[in-house]
Amino acid sequence: EGGREVMTMRVAVGRPFRKTPVFSDRISHLVLSPYWHVPFNLAVQDKLPEIQRQGASWFARNNMKVFQGWGTGAREIDPATVDWRRLSATDFPYRLRQEPGPSNALGRVKFMFPNAFNVYLHDTPGREVFARAERAFSSGCIRVEQPMELALYLIGDQGWTRESIQRVVDQRVERTVNLPTPVPVHLLYWTAWADAEGAIHFRRDLYDRDPALAAALDRAPPAPVPGR
Repeated sequence: EGGREVMTMRVAVGRPFRKTPVFSDRISHLVLSPYWHVPFNLAVQDKLPEIQRQGASWFARNNMKVFQGWGTGAREIDPATVDWRRLSATDFPYRLRQEPGPSNALGRVKFMFPNAFNVYLHDTPGREVFARAERAFSSGCIRVEQPMELALYLIGDQGWTRESIQRVVDQRVERTVNLPTPVPVHLLYWTAWADAEGAIHFRRDLYDRDPALAAALDRAPPAPVPGR
């Protein structure tokens, strides 16, 4: 703000085979105590094998529910009535939803900027990842180290306090809080940069994006267009 850094924190990003994309958007709203609607590819690639190994009891242990259909026509299914071993990635007619609570994969709050990648910022119950030097553990979304502080920064001017945010979270009932003015968000991927003191930092090219960038920089600039 005004050229001054007001908050900084660690994040965890997508694994190399589920890279976090680079783009710009605007945060339009927060969701406190969110449900996690498991994306289809994660449901069939990650969760279905777990269910097939552990059986229907997996749902209660992970605070998950299963639904068939969409919107108002969606119907909750008793997981014990499904033969999960017969299902596959090409034959999976269900939706998985994790209920709000301490074990929810999105934690206490998610920060939404609707986009084509279905990527957003969110809390996480797995706090241990922030102590690591390399933090590529997610499926593309960005886990933030200080979600409550970021939430308060974004909605504090609406009368919210840390205590009132926590009260909503403790109710375990999903609640959306809109931002009167959307806040720009820029997802960047840097492997080299200079800090405010002039020190140069280098990091490993986790997503192997530097070769394409280097090749682009090595190319001769385009010829000028006459009259422009």
